[in-house]
Amino acid sequence: MVGRGSRVLLAGFVASLGLLAAAAMAQDAYPNRAVRWVVPFPPGGPTDTLSRILTARLSEIWGQSVVVENKGGASGAIGTDIVAKAQPDGYTLMLGTQTTNASNMLFFPNLPYDPIKDFQPLTLIGTACMALVTSPDVPANTPKELVEWIRKQDNATYASAAPGSSQHVAAELLVKRAGIKATHVPYRGSSAALPDLMSGRVTFMFDNLPSALPQAKAGKVKTLAQTCATRSPSAPDLPTMEEAGFPDFAIEGWYGIFAPAKTPRPIVDKLASDINKVLMEPASLERWKTLGFDPIGTTPEAFAERQKADLAYWKKMIDYTGIKVE
Repeated sequence: MVGRGSRVLLAGFVASLGLLAAAAMAQDAYPNRAVRWVVPFPPGGPTDTLSRILTARLSEIWGQSVVVENKGGASGAIGTDIVAKAQPDGYTLMLGTQTTNASNMLFFPNLPYDPIKDFQPLTLIGTACMALVTSPDVPANTPKELVEWIRKQDNATYASAAPGSSQHVAAELLVKRAGIKATHVPYRGSSAALPDLMSGRVTFMFDNLPSALPQAKAGKVKTLAQTCATRSPSAPDLPTMEEAGFPDFAIEGWYGIFAPAKTPRPIVDKLASDINKVLMEPASLERWKTLGFDPIGTTPEAFAERQKADLAYWKKMIDYTGIKVE
């Protein structure tokens, strides 16, 4: 005879099995409704462009809408915080960068989220160099010519996508190495900064290749050099900053997909696998090449290691340049 206590335990065990089965079925069917894809920067920049290419194809594969939402502001912290606090069910994702999920925690100790603990890395989708860019009217065709021209100016300025961004760090590195003066003018994303750069209202900026190359090909900006250690396959004729006479000037940005922490592992694996497949499809590879984006695609574990390693790299850069963000 089964006692009352045993029956209660048995009922609880059966109920737990039912919940586990329901969860497994939900994960097997994932996604069975629309997926929210947060871009923590304004429309028109590289994070937005990459997101819209990926989500269009994922929508086709999944048979579900993948809705891109731009939530810019506070150096990407506003949109990033939304994802950190979302339900960990795979229906809220984010395309993050080294700014949102690495260097921001060095600049802003009171962030409302932890860039490491509050997120589940899915895949490092790729890297991109930055390009040193100016208006076509600036009389300089190399970084050294730009530096010499700035020395003669009283009001040189440089733009960035946000305070504390990789663009900000790169520009301050140039200013310090060259011993010149230039005032930082932060914007809410690269797309907001470019019109002022094109018109000459700001002197120069470092912009991600996916954003800079199309504008350079259209003749709207002038690219002087790129920041990776070796030339990007997307811009083989553009010299590196080191080749242009600035040793140890190698800065590489990255883009990756994140979900909230505690997202179920089956969903994490499916997301990483599907995103990596889209990333490497022949049609996608053609798009990446024109954008100056170098695709990678990793496991969640490899991406997590890269994210943590970058914290040490950016701390070194920030300490050297002395950047402070209020």
